[in-house]
Amino acid sequence: MSEDTNPPVSTGRGDDGTTTLLGSGRMDKHDPRIVVLGDVDEASSFLGLARAEAGEGETGTLLLELQRLLYRVMGDVAMPREENAVGEEDLRFVDDALSSWRKRTEIPREFVVPGESRLGALLDVARSVVRRAERSLVAAGFTGNHPYAVRVVNRISDLLFVAARGADGKVRTSKGS
Repeated sequence: MSEDTNPPVSTGRGDDGTTTLLGSGRMDKHDPRIVVLGDVDEASSFLGLARAEAGEGETGTLLLELQRLLYRVMGDVAMPREENAVGEEDLRFVDDALSSWRKRTEIPREFVVPGESRLGALLDVARSVVRRAERSLVAAGFTGNHPYAVRVVNRISDLLFVAARGADGKVRTSKGS
């Protein structure tokens, strides 16, 4: 593909510290909604890094679904006056996955120092970035008009904690179940 047929990547319009957000016109890049979008985008990127390490198995599939869910969260943030993209079925999906992973993963009672495995460490980084995104969602006021966005993001971080412990080899044996 030649450079002339590629869409533009840099327009220079953001050089003044503003950006455009879906029908909202120009906004400061430090606007709470822009901060949330950046935090959720960063969380999705870290999930992608963990997914690349996990491969195509169950963990990789789960991480891809969580990335897709975070994109819907971004839709709710970008268009707060529109119908919610994230809903009860999304919360149920994350809760069901969390329940399934908890049943077969040994959860330590002591503080966890990330790094027992590469995948576990990547999942812990993703979890901590998801927690930041959750704090940004709350700070930007998304607890009222988009109630599922905050709840889903909160549960995703819990799920990532459990998945990281599973990646670290903390899987229950049949005797320990």
